[in-house]
Amino acid sequence: MSAIAAIILDTAAGLAVPFIKKVLADKFGDGGKLAGEVIDTVAGKLGVPADDIPSIAESDPTAVREAIIASEPIAADLILAYVESQRLSNELQLAEMAKEQTWTWAWRPAWMYLIGFFWLWLIVAVPLANAITGASIDIVDAGTLMTLTAAYLGLYLGGHTIKDVATKWSQK
Repeated sequence: MSAIAAIILDTAAGLAVPFIKKVLADKFGDGGKLAGEVIDTVAGKLGVPADDIPSIAESDPTAVREAIIASEPIAADLILAYVESQRLSNELQLAEMAKEQTWTWAWRPAWMYLIGFFWLWLIVAVPLANAITGASIDIVDAGTLMTLTAAYLGLYLGGHTIKDVATKWSQK
């Protein structure tokens, strides 16, 4: 998609389409999801799949320019929808934090900083202290720390995924 985005961005350079330029240049959204939607919109205006845009840009650049200009209002609406989605997401997070007791959400950042400190201790602090003092400070091996890190990440990042997979599997 990045080659297609570059072609559209190059074509849009001479046109008065600031929203399309902004979206494609900054790759808004989850890994450029919004940029992909803008590319799909331009492709829809051309009446072709997105993968065909490069060939049409070579054979009929005027059609691509017209499709980009026609897609500009839609790109503006996509940006507004994206911003509204982010605002609602932030409000939801704040509401969850306000209604629940502190420990129900604070364990995540607390563990994150604690595990970060453990890795810093293992990789930097202990070897540096051993080198400076000549002591031999005992440390937990990296495998054990990696197991702890993986368990935390599994709970923090994968808990809902595992729950959803188990639910879908049990329904079959």
